[in-house]
Amino acid sequence: MWWAGSPFIVGALLGAAFARGRWSTVAVAAIGVLLGFGIVLWAYYSSPPSAAGYPGCECEDYLGRWWEPTYVIPIVVIGYLIWLFGVAVGVGTRTLLRRTRTRIETRP
Repeated sequence: MWWAGSPFIVGALLGAAFARGRWSTVAVAAIGVLLGFGIVLWAYYSSPPSAAGYPGCECEDYLGRWWEPTYVIPIVVIGYLIWLFGVAVGVGTRTLLRRTRTRIETRP
């Protein structure tokens, strides 16, 4: 399940490091969309263009390539949702640390 843990960890780290406000959080979420789109393109272009396919593969000919987008796209969507959860955890951790720091600094 490394494919499920990686988006969470990277999203949480980027959310904690760069998501300081609303637009920077949207930018970190948009990075996840771009990465997901890149993975779909990689799966498309790494598939063979011929109809021969791979032995034992249940793929079909989609858009001139021998691949299975009904398998790739749901996995990318699940990975993106895990990415968003990681970003939310990172932003929440950053907010909690900021509140704790201000409480400690304001105490007499």
